[in-house]
Amino acid sequence: MRSDQIHQALSQGMNRFEVCQLVAKGVKATHKTGGRFEDSINDVLTYLGTHERTQASIHLPVTEAPAKKPLQPAA
Repeated sequence: MRSDQIHQALSQGMNRFEVCQLVAKGVKATHKTGGRFEDSINDVLTYLGTHERTQASIHLPVTEAPAKKPLQPAA
């Protein structure tokens, strides 16, 4: 059942918002024209629930902070 797949994805350390965002992105990337949309959702949820994730795999690498520019008066 889909609720079991959602609980497995949540047990990987994601919150509900992250699960929704990742499912939306995953379905958009993997859905095949002519296929059932529900099957694509189930496939993505199964993937999220079974694959271990790391912080490095989700977030972009942190770059240096931009240099602070001195403020110039407008007039």
